[in-house]
Amino acid sequence: MDWEGIARSLNGPEVVKLVLAMILLVAFVFWQRKETEGTMIGYIVVALFLVAREVLCVLFPDPDLYRASDLVLLALLAFVFAQPLGTSLLLYVFTGIPALAGILLCLGSSLGFHPLPSVVYLVAGLGPIGILFFYGAGHPERAGGHAQQLIRTMRYTLATASLAYLLAGAILGPASLWFQTLAVWAFYSAISVIGFAYIDIIRAELVSAVEYYEESVDSLYELFMATGSVIKSGFSLQEVLDGLLAISIERSGADGGMVLLTEEFGEVVAVRAVQGRFPPPFRLPESLPRDEERVVSYMRHVRFRIGEGLIGQLAKEGSELFIADADKDPRIPRNGEEEWLRLRSLIVAPLVTRDHVIGLLIVSRVGDEPFSERDFDRVKLLASFGAIAVSDAFTFVEAAERGDIERDAVIAEGIQRTVVPRALPELPGFQVGVFSNPARGVCSDYYDIIRIKARRSLVVFGDVAGKGVAAGLVMVMVRAILNFIVHTTGDASTLLGWVNRGLCGKVDRDHFSTLGLLMVDSATGEIEYANAAQQPLLIYRRESGSIETIDIKGIPIGVEGMTEYSSRSIRLGPDDILLLHSDGVVEAMNGEGGQLGIKNLGSYLLRARDLDAKGIALAIKAEVDGFSGLSRRHDDQTVLVIKATHG
Repeated sequence: MDWEGIARSLNGPEVVKLVLAMILLVAFVFWQRKETEGTMIGYIVVALFLVAREVLCVLFPDPDLYRASDLVLLALLAFVFAQPLGTSLLLYVFTGIPALAGILLCLGSSLGFHPLPSVVYLVAGLGPIGILFFYGAGHPERAGGHAQQLIRTMRYTLATASLAYLLAGAILGPASLWFQTLAVWAFYSAISVIGFAYIDIIRAELVSAVEYYEESVDSLYELFMATGSVIKSGFSLQEVLDGLLAISIERSGADGGMVLLTEEFGEVVAVRAVQGRFPPPFRLPESLPRDEERVVSYMRHVRFRIGEGLIGQLAKEGSELFIADADKDPRIPRNGEEEWLRLRSLIVAPLVTRDHVIGLLIVSRVGDEPFSERDFDRVKLLASFGAIAVSDAFTFVEAAERGDIERDAVIAEGIQRTVVPRALPELPGFQVGVFSNPARGVCSDYYDIIRIKARRSLVVFGDVAGKGVAAGLVMVMVRAILNFIVHTTGDASTLLGWVNRGLCGKVDRDHFSTLGLLMVDSATGEIEYANAAQQPLLIYRRESGSIETIDIKGIPIGVEGMTEYSSRSIRLGPDDILLLHSDGVVEAMNGEGGQLGIKNLGSYLLRARDLDAKGIALAIKAEVDGFSGLSRRHDDQTVLVIKATHG
């Protein structure tokens, strides 16, 4: 190989092009982890092609090779840019044929075939450029998310730059210094602008998403604090409803609202709370004087039959409703010309628990600015979790009316039943088994499996300090936050940090919680583990026949808001077993006062290793019970077993 010739070819233009292509490749690879649409992979392929093309043309400095590779580049760029609009035969033809022609011409150039005529180069390159100009131009709404924004803003910029590059190559020729220094650099710069514009869109979306999630988490905390403190202190359903409505009005920027609950065997929905300026979204009786005080008094006691009128129909169906401009919606009646009767914008969200509609949450605006989609999402979120608070309040009231001496335990047990799943969801590629022994009727250990996508799941395992209602409410809060934030792109340690920041300052210090999160990828067997003071993991490795202990130190959630958590990657091979356990297991006492300890727990796992996950959990339960004998349990005991069924 002519190394001296290669060194001479690495002049200023070649170095700059190669460095620029490598910078793009590194940047795109870094940001690919932060986007969820998969579009960035296409830009990584483009950058990788640029690097490979420049290296190849340094090793084989043939102008025809460079010109032929241009066709592949244009076709690849057009396909990557237009593909989010949907694939079709047109897209495949006008990008596939030029790409195939470019590949064949590259091979022909390397074999010494005739030079590629400029007219062929020009005609072949017009296909991908036509795609950039016209493909899906009349239907930009077909693209979603980040890709939609990029195509809307950069379509003609990229198409124009590609056309100018093609014409420069046809007129000047690939060997021209002007082409290599000006046209190529300008085209690479245009690709860079497109790529970094996409990165900027992703970054802005991430910032917006974080702000939205933080605002929503704050809203949930305020909701649970407003309703939870009432439940703990006074068992007042009315105060729970007032708290739910107040938080919903504040967080949506509404001027007023009302809460309605179903009653009389589900045949009627009645107003139970009204706050702020709230023009009635239903027709008032003609006989009712249009006096503001009289109308407000009427609204506090109005009832609707299920299925009748707009509100009755929404209560029957459990439907949500967003009306941005009530003046233009025929479903909203005009009850008078008075300004205080004019409704500007309306949001209705159902209160649903266990697939049963228990009421409606309604908020409104009376000014000139309507609600936004973000306000609508916020009200729906508050209604979803507010329904839990209202349902629990019913339980509290019923317990208070019974005058049960053990009402605190009964309530906490009811809360726990709503938090801890009766049956764990399937975890593809793994078997799951669990047992839980409460120390005093109510268990403060918490476990769950939350499916995120078809192949990804979040395994949750925690232990709340304390007992009773307060511990149960902390479990509800942790569960609510995790279910809300789990569909973000954050990793396990990030999710753990968000839960911690949310709990800090919202719960008493004596009701902190240990928590371990396992982000499981069922397709690869890869597990990402983050830990906040939870007990060490035990892993049985089939290949070595040994027990491995993984302990990531961390501060419990709810103690220090600025705590940063770390994570560790774990891979389970076939028949490997992962075991999570609460401290009540290893701290179990026998009749002589000795503790069970993690070593004994590991030996129990070894003895049961050939059973399925449920069998292992039951076998360990029997071993723990046998060790403790008649000794009283001092803490809850929970074990969760995950056994890999494939590598």
